Amino acid sequence: MIATPSFPDLSALVVDESLYIRRTVRDMLLRVGIKRVLEAPDGAEALGVLAESKPDLTILDWDLGILSGEEFIRLARTPMTSPSPTVPIILMLAQPRRNVVDRAISLGVNEIIAKPFSPKTLWSRLDEVINRPRPFSQVKSLLRPVPRANSAAKAMV
Repeated sequence: MIATPSFPDLSALVVDESLYIRRTVRDMLLRVGIKRVLEAPDGAEALGVLAESKPDLTILDWDLGILSGEEFIRLARTPMTSPSPTVPIILMLAQPRRNVVDRAISLGVNEIIAKPFSPKTLWSRLDEVINRPRPFSQVKSLLRPVPRANSAAKAMV
């Protein structure tokens, strides 16, 4: 059996309209040592939490009211206005359609998870963004993680 990973001394922001989903993700994060878990039910409140608390990572649903996941990502990745433009963003999708996945990647998400997901799946995405972070590049007005293929090629040079 694979040991449970540990990510101590990190804070996370979980953004989802569903209190149930937020609490489920909170429990998964607590199991890997992330004790400071902030929550927001929509993108507008999440932007406020991002500005005020500057969490180490954000786990965000695409389908949000008031300010959608797409709008949150765009605002969070704009260096001129964002309090934390390089915060790792793990996106949760209930329906991971290709056009939405492509759109999310173009906006600058680090990882994508299809709902429902297991703790192991979440932990593997955490491992990617925490232990193997990718550098960011600016594309137009947005900061985006460099695609894995490019970062691997650069590492070989």
